[in-house]
Amino acid sequence: MPPSVGSSRTTTASSTGTETYLHHKPPHNHHHRHHISLSSSLPASTSATVATVSSVLASGKGHLLVNSSTRSFVQVRLPHDRTELQLVDVWATLIPARVATSVVSHLKQELPNDPHSLLHLRRLVKEVEVNQQDSVRKASDQGFLHLLICSIDAVPSEGEIRRMLLPMTELPAANINDNRLFVPVIRKAPKYPALTKQQSKEWSDGTWPIMWRGNPHAIISELPSEDEVLYKKHIEKLLELTEKAHNEGEMPMATLILDPATYEIVASAVDTRNSSNNPLAHSTMTCIAKVAEKELRRRQKEAAMLDATKEPPPQAYLCHNLHLITTHEPCAMCSMAMVHSRISRLVYIKNMPLSGGIDRSSGAGYGIHWNKQLNWRFETWKWEGQNILLYDIDEAINA
Repeated sequence: MPPSVGSSRTTTASSTGTETYLHHKPPHNHHHRHHISLSSSLPASTSATVATVSSVLASGKGHLLVNSSTRSFVQVRLPHDRTELQLVDVWATLIPARVATSVVSHLKQELPNDPHSLLHLRRLVKEVEVNQQDSVRKASDQGFLHLLICSIDAVPSEGEIRRMLLPMTELPAANINDNRLFVPVIRKAPKYPALTKQQSKEWSDGTWPIMWRGNPHAIISELPSEDEVLYKKHIEKLLELTEKAHNEGEMPMATLILDPATYEIVASAVDTRNSSNNPLAHSTMTCIAKVAEKELRRRQKEAAMLDATKEPPPQAYLCHNLHLITTHEPCAMCSMAMVHSRISRLVYIKNMPLSGGIDRSSGAGYGIHWNKQLNWRFETWKWEGQNILLYDIDEAINA
């Protein structure tokens, strides 16, 4: 059964100066009055991007354009986010590239659990410059690789590291006359993952290189004003969808997926768990599924037109670098679906304290959008402008 929500909702508009406010009159069982700040016109701008946004907004169904000068979104970050480089001492050595697989496999069996998570660091590096006693040395032979072994806190003894490496020196492919091979040396490495791709490059300069595993776009600290305009406009669309869903007996939650390159809506969906009797039919899951259906049709059409003598093009992730806007903080399932489909940015209106998978204070505190154990990260922005009416939904519901 759907959660208890009001049976009706009305919308009125009133103006004060240059600002226009939409007042959504809540049903009697609501305890708060919510509204969203809007404007009747866009500020003048010669920016081609803003002009494109303006044309998109003008062609939409919405009856008001949004004031782009008001900052209404805040970035959702995790408590462990760090902006300063912190270093940890690690053991490393130079090995022949031909025995790399054997050496890594052997060390996995020998090494104890490391107190430091080194998953953000590259295990094998070729042609890397590393600092050693105030000088810079470089492996010039393409047949050599630098190997990260473990942190010094995991194995403090150099003699123990040498003992672990000794069997590898007897491999036939390792019989090379070079006194640098299999000699453990101490290197400095970034202790924590970088927050951005640019930061990973900066931190790797002079230390052990970081493996950038996040969104290829640097995480920005403030939304561009044209994006604020666009997202505020699409919030109007979300409100229309939740109204329609409520009137049809569905839970009033809605999602849009946008192509940031064209500002077009790629797919939209509402929660259909009530009508479908499917507990997985969350609005975010359904919206991603719609993108998948479109992509499947495109690929089938492309395959039918492809010359049989040519190789098929590589298939990208379903939602690679698309933006997802939704009414409620996604649950862990929907958040993981965004990771797997490679969404690059999430925007949502309301936190779900008991079931959300994003905010560190929500649900089990997974912080899935920025979890260092996952192989993809995406920006997340939460609405913090004037209150927007959303129907009352039990905070324990998985959105």
